[in-house]
Amino acid sequence: MPPGDPTQPQPAVDDDGCPRSLEGWGSVSGDGVQTTTGGGDAAPVRATSASELSGYASDGMPRVIEIEGTINVPRLEIRSNKTLVGVGADAQINGGLVIKGSLQSPVTNVIIRNLNINGASTGGEDAIQVQFAHHVWFDHCNIWDGPDGNLDMTHAVNWSTISWTIFRYTDAYRATPGESGDHRFSNLIGHSDDNGGEDRGKLKITLHHNWWSDGVRERMPRVRFGEVHVFNNYYSSGVSNYCVGAGAEAHILLENNYFDGVRNPHRYINSGDANTAHITSNGNEYSGASGDQVTGGGGQAFTMPGYDVEMDPASEVKDLVRRCSGPR
Repeated sequence: MPPGDPTQPQPAVDDDGCPRSLEGWGSVSGDGVQTTTGGGDAAPVRATSASELSGYASDGMPRVIEIEGTINVPRLEIRSNKTLVGVGADAQINGGLVIKGSLQSPVTNVIIRNLNINGASTGGEDAIQVQFAHHVWFDHCNIWDGPDGNLDMTHAVNWSTISWTIFRYTDAYRATPGESGDHRFSNLIGHSDDNGGEDRGKLKITLHHNWWSDGVRERMPRVRFGEVHVFNNYYSSGVSNYCVGAGAEAHILLENNYFDGVRNPHRYINSGDANTAHITSNGNEYSGASGDQVTGGGGQAFTMPGYDVEMDPASEVKDLVRRCSGPR
């Protein structure tokens, strides 16, 4: 069975001993969807061109879409019940992915796995934009140079997991017009402080075993409103301004992460956010890290996710994530 084959039952680990099963909020039943299965057991189709990929990803059929080699597609619209999976470790999309429904009709049940995604050619947008969607799972990807962000989840996104993925920025990065050249901001969760009408009570998102690598300055992630579980991640960007940022009404649970030579591992975005946000921190390791490691706050503490998970010790996270994250 090829690594990441979504048409077959998924073992707990691959041939190299690297975990590959769904964990976190993306596995939890909610809003009429039992768990995240993507295209499920649909017969795989293989996209060989941008037009073919776009057609498969945007139609109304459950799809398991295989991608081999490199496909250039500036903005790829992805609808419900889709799995996009790279064949081998070199499958690449140059351009951006959009998973976007509406408040009344969200996109649901999408898996993006085993892909390299270069967001540089998105025309100033995020490499991946997720809005009005739930039960979305990103797994074993490598995402870089998104002009406005690498992977943002905003506007009532819910029940989602990001796992075993590398986020980075290269010397080729170019910011969105009007933004600073230092806008290497990777992951935004929650649109704005005044968007509570859509986001309050949603944005249940898990990030685990990801690697924020070279060039990332901020938003690893930055959170508003959500109940966001951040565990067993590895942080190594030497140019970081901060790693995890708590904004308005953010409820963040940080567990067993490894912060390696970074600045401000976790902080409030603004001083006023301490009144409504809350950061709970357990078992994290800080190696050569400096600056803020704030905890607590005036908001409701988030300490008990709606799922069980067996976490790795923080001391093992650096080696494990470096070995097993990214396309395989």
